[in-house]
Amino acid sequence: MDRSEDGSSPPAGDRPGQALPPASGGSGDRYPWRALATSLAVRLVQNRDHFRHRLLRHLWIDLKRFGAPAVELVDLAHVRGLEEVQIEGPVWRHDPLIVAALCRLAGCRTVFEFGTYLGETAWLIAHNNPRVHVYTLDLPGPEAVGQLAYEPTDPEYFERWERGRRFAGTPEAVRITQLLGDSATFDFSPYRGRIDLVYVDASHNYPWVRSDTEAAFQLLSERGTVVWDDYTHYPGVFRFLNQLSPRLDHPIVHVSATRLAVYTRLPLLDRRPLPASRLNDP
Repeated sequence: MDRSEDGSSPPAGDRPGQALPPASGGSGDRYPWRALATSLAVRLVQNRDHFRHRLLRHLWIDLKRFGAPAVELVDLAHVRGLEEVQIEGPVWRHDPLIVAALCRLAGCRTVFEFGTYLGETAWLIAHNNPRVHVYTLDLPGPEAVGQLAYEPTDPEYFERWERGRRFAGTPEAVRITQLLGDSATFDFSPYRGRIDLVYVDASHNYPWVRSDTEAAFQLLSERGTVVWDDYTHYPGVFRFLNQLSPRLDHPIVHVSATRLAVYTRLPLLDRRPLPASRLNDP
């Protein structure tokens, strides 16, 4: 084997008689527009309905991100200190990781979650914030679905009932209080004014988001933060938050590259222009 002067192997393209493969996309093209257009056309032909649905869905989501009338779009890099926070947890959806990081940045001691489901987010917050106590609210069982104040979204979440499975029996479970009830009629008075971060991720239709948000602001401490999931993915969440933001003392912002919308009473956001090298694509 040929060696360079320092004894190491030369790169494959520098070895005698071996050339690097030719670049694709056209000579000198900075953006491979022709290759992209060809690939797009092929996929539309091969898997027309599925591909078209996904393409249009993503286009619609991005239109909502950039065209929101009253909710400001901010980059992850605008969140002060976020790049220094180390979080442990699954990465199949990174939004809950960001929620756990926001808890760390805000110095939270109490968190209230609307919508327990399997308990992944409640566990993740407690696991990464050892001084935090999490209260998480969901229905007592599938039999309660027919007695709700509002019509629920996502009926598939009611087919199996494993609320809180993720944190059950874990060391974090002692700092997670599982509450049962309909958030539209639940008595929040014991928690009023005591919660540092409220995470709203229950049903996503307009009246329920409005009801949960009204309760969330009653729960907030003086240094509180509210985070809504699925801002870009459900019309009820998107419409209500755009109506609400201009009426608040601090605006609601949407964090680019996530589904999250955030209201905070803390100086967590740095709105100064960022250099291009620090911007994340949405």
